[in-house]
This record gives sequence, C-alpha cells and structure tokens, in this order.
Amino acid sequence: MKISTKVKNRIIAFVLSLSLVLGMGIIWSPAAMAASSSSTSLYNNTGKPIADSLRTSFNGSLAQTIAGRAIWYMEYGYMVYGHSKYPTTGYIDCSNFVSLVYKDFGYSITSAARNYGQVGVKVAGVSVKNGTLIGADKLKPGDILTFQRTSYISHVAMYIGNVNGKPCFIGTTTGYPTAIGIVSGFKNWYGTQFHDVRRVLPASAYVAGGKITDKGPVIPAKYQIKPSKPIIMPKNLPAGF
Repeated sequence: MKISTKVKNRIIAFVLSLSLVLGMGIIWSPAAMAASSSSTSLYNNTGKPIADSLRTSFNGSLAQTIAGRAIWYMEYGYMVYGHSKYPTTGYIDCSNFVSLVYKDFGYSITSAARNYGQVGVKVAGVSVKNGTLIGADKLKPGDILTFQRTSYISHVAMYIGNVNGKPCFIGTTTGYPTAIGIVSGFKNWYGTQFHDVRRVLPASAYVAGGKITDKGPVIPAKYQIKPSKPIIMPKNLPAGF
C-alpha cells in the first residue's frame, strides 16, 4: 500500500516525538507550537551560517564555550518568550536567558534586565553611531550588550563573535523558530537603544585550554515548542554546540 508523503511525515514526527519523551523523560505542553516555515527559513539563512562559522573557529576557551552554550539553547532549547522560569515552564525572557547561560558555568548574575548596569565591569570605548558599532574590536565572546529604551535597561543580549566583519550577538528576538535568535546589525532598534557593554569573565576565560566547570544545560520540565529533532547534549557535539 502506498503511503502519501504527508502521512509519512506525520508518522516520522510522531516517532521522533515519542523517542524524545521516552528517552529523556520530558514532555511538552498540549498547546505546544510548531515552528513556521518563514521562521525556519530565517534561521537557515541567517542564524545557522553564523553559528556554523563560529564552530569552525572554536578554540575551547571558557568565553567561546559560554557563547556556544547560548547557541546550543537557540538550537536545542525550544524556548518560547515569556516572563516565567524556563526550568519549569519552557518560557524565557532576555535577562533570564543570559543569566541561565552563565549559570551553567557557575556564574550567578541577575535575571532582571534593569539591574544589568551593575553586572561585571563596563567595556570602555564601545558605542553606536549612525547604525555602526564603534569599538567592536574591544568586544569578547560572552560580553553582555545592554539596551535602554526608557530610564532603565530594558533588554540585554550576549556577544558571540565577529563573523565576516559583522559583530554578532544572541538573545531573545522575533522571527526565529524559538524565542532565541542571532542579530548582526545595529541599524534598527538595537542601534538607537544601545546603552553599553558589560564584561563578567576574567582574563583567563579567553585563553584556550583552561579548566571549565560546566553544570550542563537546563532541560525544562516541559517544552512550549515541540522538539523537531533529537536533543543532543553539548558533551556529544564536537564544539559543544
């Protein structure tokens, strides 16, 4: 009996979903969403090439490992934007995301965006003028970019590296399959609302081959987006992401 492609796809999706549940002891919400074709296209054309480029230049330093973990969450975290705790709900917001990534490596920083002005130390000489980031050469992976819309910081993201001359950062954004995406420009809101850059990591974090304490990524009690592929843990990926 010939089975239509549509039916085959449904069977494959069911088997994949069942294997995820049985193999990892996780569930998703009955109202879980599937990624749209347009968001998947944006990821494939924008986010994935940047992530792939950073994998090829990965040097094993703590700083790049932290940046890589942020990318891992983008690809395997299946996060939905919301002001709840990701470990129990599968929801995440900008400040909780940065805090979550750092916590994997033993760094406890605030989960409130407005308090990021006191996190770490300010990286001097970085600003945005006419949509261009000035002082991009001063940035290092793991640096925290802050954005201020009103009288306080309202958004944060993490710098992950320079790809093809463009400084790239990761955080909550729209248009991607999940709440997390990569941005490589400052000609829009990110330019007009840019505030400053904060550095949490010590100098040793930028040296390849140093000892890294990794608690491992957080797997939520349930996902709000149905995982579309097997979730591979960082330790089983060549660069960790």
